[in-house]
This record gives sequence, structure tokens and C-alpha cells, in this order.
Amino acid sequence: MKLLAILPALLPLVAAHFNVEAPPTRGGNEDTQPMFPCGGPTEPSRDRVRIPLDDPKLAIAMEMGHDQAAVQVLLGLGSNPGSNFNITVVKTFRQVGLGAFCLPEVSFSEEVVGFRPEDGMEATIQVLSNGDPKGGLFHCIDAVYSRSARYVKPESCKNSTGIEAMPFTGEAANRNANESTPNGQPQGGSGGSGGSGGSGGSGGSGGQGPTGNAAPLQTAAVWGVLGAAVAGGVALL
Repeated sequence: MKLLAILPALLPLVAAHFNVEAPPTRGGNEDTQPMFPCGGPTEPSRDRVRIPLDDPKLAIAMEMGHDQAAVQVLLGLGSNPGSNFNITVVKTFRQVGLGAFCLPEVSFSEEVVGFRPEDGMEATIQVLSNGDPKGGLFHCIDAVYSRSARYVKPESCKNSTGIEAMPFTGEAANRNANESTPNGQPQGGSGGSGGSGGSGGSGGSGGQGPTGNAAPLQTAAVWGVLGAAVAGGVALL
């Protein structure tokens, strides 16, 4: 009877998760999400999400299972960049609140990514969320720049009541999300579970993710860009 009495209190802990609802990801599940770099799946998707070449932006809709988290968006070039996510698209920031959370206009323009996109150029987007002291959760979105694509905001791009997003500053903004607490402090111990550490984004080596062999980090995203996508987007959605 005592066990039955405490089960409802444990349900929020068991149900805590992080999902990317749109665009489509490689997949994975709650058991594999802590696995760097893509939450389990290692092969790219056959059907890639198309990033409009004329206006390179996507909406990223998420479902947040922790009441607060550090969130970051990175990019790796090529058909399958492996663990080499060395371009920061959205710097690590703090997200508060459970349920639906959306970045309505994440820019993949030359000003943000640091290179001139071309039609047919393939890449993979890595979305990180960290609301757990043991390390981050990962999702990957395989994408291709397309001249014929047009930006469409998915129906799942919305924000639940009470959702907030705010920038980190200084070292906290440059720290990988999976190495950060939701308050922007460095995490103690090693990175995520499953023997995998951080990503190749801003803020250092990233545990057992790409280290010395990774290409130099390109950190072009600033909160001015993110503010329009996050803070303003949260208010408008």
C-alpha cells in the first residue's frame, strides 16, 4: 500500500523527457536520448528537412519535460557529420516551464552560420536540452538547403502557458548546454550518460564528444538573433 501511495509522486520523474516535435528528427526514444551526438540513431534520415535558401530559417518545436533546462542549437556540415557539430546556431539559453516550447524562426543564414549556403548543401541540426544533473538530451534533424523550399511554421510551433526563455551571458552563454545547469552554472562530473560527453558547440572540448580533431568553432549567433526567435517568439505565439 505504501508503494502505491508514492507512485503518483514518482510519475513526473519518470515522465520527464525532451522531444523535438518539428521538424522530423532521426528518431530515438527516452532511453537513448542521453546518447551523444544524436540521441541514439547514427544514420541520417532519407528524407531531409529543406531549409529555404532564399530565407534560411526553420521553426523548431519542442516538448519540454523538465521544469527548467539549458537549451542550445548546433549545426554540422555534410551528409553525416558524425560528432562534428561545430557551428553554433543558437547559443545556450535558459528555458523555464513544462509542455510545448517553440523557436519560431531559427536562422541558418550566412550571418549566423559563417558560410554562404548553396542549393543542395547538406547538414545536420543538433538540438540539446539539459535539465538533468547527469547530462544532456540530444536530437538530430537532417537537413538540406533548397532553393525551392519556403518557410512554413508548423502547427506544433506554440508555447504552453508559463513558458519563458531568457539569455545567458558571459561564460554561461558559451558553455555547451549538456555541460550547463539550467541556471547557467557548469555541471559537475562528466557529461551525458552512455559514455558520451558534450557536443562540439561553443565553450570547450565537450567531454568525449569532438575534441582536438573537431574543426574550429564558428560562433556567429548572438542573442540579438536569438531574442527575435525566442523572447519575442514566446510572447507572440
